[in-house]
Amino acid sequence: MAIKRNFASSEDMTEINISPLIDMVFILLIFFIVTTVFVEEDGMKVSKPESDSAVSLDKDSINFKLSGTQVFLEGRDIGVGNVRSAVNRMIQGRDLPVIINVGKKATAGLLVRVIDESRLGGAEHISLAESK
Repeated sequence: MAIKRNFASSEDMTEINISPLIDMVFILLIFFIVTTVFVEEDGMKVSKPESDSAVSLDKDSINFKLSGTQVFLEGRDIGVGNVRSAVNRMIQGRDLPVIINVGKKATAGLLVRVIDESRLGGAEHISLAESK
C-alpha cells in the first residue's frame, strides 16, 4: 500500500509577525538619537586689527630681526654681542621701544638672549612681532 503524504496546504502556513521587530528597531533608533552627543566646539574668530600708527612706530623704535642664529638691525647682521651697545647708543636718554621680529627659524634661546641684552642696554619696553 502506498501511503500518500499530504504536505501542508497554503492554509496551514504560518507567518512570522514582524510588528514587534519593527517596534523594537524604532525604539532603538529613538534611543540612539537621544543619547548621541553632538559635538559643538565653542570658539571665536579673532580678526587682528591693523595699526594706523605702525609706520611712525617703526621710525621711533629699535627694530631687531631674528633669523636662525642671526640678529639683524637695519638690515645688518650685528650678532647677539652687539645688541646691548646698539640699544644703549640708540636710546641715549629717550624712551624708545624695542621691537623684536622673530622669524620661524629663530631659536628661543636666541630670543631670550636678545631680550636680556636689550634690557641691559637700557630698554624698558620690549615687544615681540612675527616676521613673515
